[in-house]
Amino acid sequence: MDVESALAATALLSSLDRKTIRRLAEQGKHRTYAAGEAIVREGAPASALYIILSGKVHFELAEGDGSPVAHAGPGDFFGELALIEEHPRSATVVADEPTECILFVAWEFTALLKE
Repeated sequence: MDVESALAATALLSSLDRKTIRRLAEQGKHRTYAAGEAIVREGAPASALYIILSGKVHFELAEGDGSPVAHAGPGDFFGELALIEEHPRSATVVADEPTECILFVAWEFTALLKE
């Protein structure tokens, strides 16, 4: 699946027009994470939205026993609170397998949508 199709199929972005989806696909930053790698850490400043293009991740809480509290895969997203206000990450997100994400820095994302 190409990036534009993946973004258009994401619930958060599905109502956007093709032109905006195309611009998001062009401006997003692609990142690849190895299995076991932390993508974001609980308590760290939140400044970006992540959309999973391929692979799988799980979410962990520091006060838990280390077992996953949720899982996500292609088309799922996390970090959406960074688009609303700056506040720390509420969980650690770890790649379960090689995972590719596209991320959008909050201010760039909101500026693009305002255009």
